[in-house]
Amino acid sequence: MPGRTKLLIAVVAAAAAALAWQLFVPPIAGIADQGDFYRTIGRFGYGPQSRGALNYSFVEPKYVPDPGFRSRAWEQATSENLFVAAMLLINKPISKSGVLDIRVAGLVHALAFLAAFARLLWVAGRGRARPVLWIAAAFALTDIGYTQYWNSFYSEPAACIFFLLALAEGLDMAIRGKASRAAVIRWSLWAGLLTLAKAQYAPLGLLLGLFAFRLGSSAWSKGARAAAVLGGCAVLACAAYDVLAAPPGIRLANAYNVLFGAILPESKSPAADLQALGLEPDLARYAGTGAWSAGSAFREMVASGAIGKRVTISTVLRFYLLRPARIWRRLERHRRRLTFFRSDLTTEWYGSFEPSAGRPPNARGGRFDLWSAFHERVLARIALWGVAALAVWPLAALWMWVRCPKGPRRLRMEAAALLPLACLASLAALFGDGFDVVKHLYLFNLTLDASLFCAAAYCGDRLRNRRFLGTPIS
Repeated sequence: MPGRTKLLIAVVAAAAAALAWQLFVPPIAGIADQGDFYRTIGRFGYGPQSRGALNYSFVEPKYVPDPGFRSRAWEQATSENLFVAAMLLINKPISKSGVLDIRVAGLVHALAFLAAFARLLWVAGRGRARPVLWIAAAFALTDIGYTQYWNSFYSEPAACIFFLLALAEGLDMAIRGKASRAAVIRWSLWAGLLTLAKAQYAPLGLLLGLFAFRLGSSAWSKGARAAAVLGGCAVLACAAYDVLAAPPGIRLANAYNVLFGAILPESKSPAADLQALGLEPDLARYAGTGAWSAGSAFREMVASGAIGKRVTISTVLRFYLLRPARIWRRLERHRRRLTFFRSDLTTEWYGSFEPSAGRPPNARGGRFDLWSAFHERVLARIALWGVAALAVWPLAALWMWVRCPKGPRRLRMEAAALLPLACLASLAALFGDGFDVVKHLYLFNLTLDASLFCAAAYCGDRLRNRRFLGTPIS
């Protein structure tokens, strides 16, 4: 057995052991429901065994058949539904009563993750720094900040799994310098499913769809070029679905949350901002409230048309686009939280343990949290510099793209620019909702970590006078 294969098996086995210890050995780690689960597991006719009693504070360990938990008005199909369907299929022979243990969700997510992770490692294993990078990637991706979502019905696991698959396929095409028909089809499939994971990923889907079209210029055959066109259309259709199929209640709540949870609290002149949006200045007194929080004016404003007619997600996004300084102010306000992928215990309280663990309500934690600590204590200090670097990276890649002749190197430059651009696109979630900031930045942190590892791999091989993406295939 070649050394590369042995190392791959060892690293994936270590990652599997780390996941098993956190997800299946009591006290299990997960993340409590803040109201999203009825949009996923509720769609399949299941609800929490202790319905309504453990929201936010604890992880609910059991789910039972409960058609009443479903809320059709708030549903939107996502790629996470594929995993939920697999959970219920696996659960049939396990539980005759139909009770679904949250660890079945963890098992399905973990198996899919390990398959995607193994594929990524195999593709990225051509440089001399392979052992260090593989071990570091396993260390980061098995951290509780990422894996706490495995024991849940949130859509973040789907985002992680399909991102890793798309990254692996894109990296493989970049190394080869050409896009075959099969590779383009696979990449487009993973990119589309990533876009469908959450409605907030519509801007990312737009970027990925355009890149799929670009793959046609590096295709090996007419069939590959046709696949690139069809794949681009499919990914863009997924992005359009994210926007057009969003439940009306979600759109209205998000518009209210951005206005009163972001724009007004960050404003130097709330009355002027309200007037710019066509609203009465005295509404500034509701700054800091959410659609469902105490003292909210959400229902009254929806009834009057102030939210839904005068103020929509489109109008608040246009507000930001016309005021670039406000975009930077929002980033600056959350600079210490941009790189958090666990609740920060100041504005978000999602417990990580089930009640039987004996932990206090809203407790967070896990057996592997060093990478989370690195994000919170190191990266948080330089988060804004990191955003600036992500913006410069594609410009540097563009300069190199213009200088290099047509051929394989151009595809590598485009792939090198895509990752930081995807990272920046995932920041759009910060402007689509005024609350749940940490959870909505999950994909931003995942793409940020991928960018860091790719940059480290490139720099490491350059120091050794090797070309990472330019290494020929034997």
